[in-house]
Amino acid sequence: MDKYVWLFPVIFIIHDMEEIIGIGIWLRKNKELIEKKFPFMLKTYKDFSTEGFSLAVAEELLLCSLISLTALLTDNELVWCLWLGGFTGCTLHFAVHLLQSAALRKYIPATATSIVFLPVSIYIIYKCLCTLNVSTALLIAGMVIGTAAVAVNLRAAQKLIGWFTRKTGLPPIV
Repeated sequence: MDKYVWLFPVIFIIHDMEEIIGIGIWLRKNKELIEKKFPFMLKTYKDFSTEGFSLAVAEELLLCSLISLTALLTDNELVWCLWLGGFTGCTLHFAVHLLQSAALRKYIPATATSIVFLPVSIYIIYKCLCTLNVSTALLIAGMVIGTAAVAVNLRAAQKLIGWFTRKTGLPPIV
């Protein structure tokens, strides 16, 4: 597990850099397409600024790094299972981006790194499952909690983006 632990924050930040760099340009360029196919998406992004998005990414990176550090330092089975759950949530996030890209039938900022990191991440999850010597109940509980924490934090991060953008008076992306 030690050799995989830091891949979580590294993979996460490389993926999110693609999003930070491209999201504003892409949303402005594809606003009409999104309004036509998925108008609810514009509600999600209405208060997003690139700076706010970057702040949310920094918060998520901090959490990825903290769970990785905690797993490494404590070498606790439950913490390792939570780490694996968080990494699994990140991996599922890649799959969602690929589905979004397929639904829109075009590249979205996140497609390239999702294509690269989805198979790599699945392999890492497989290797970790083979390495962890814990009860099935603990493994499932840790993975469910870790994955759910990623989903809850993603929603909180979206709220943080909107709050930061409104608070600072920055212009929204769309």
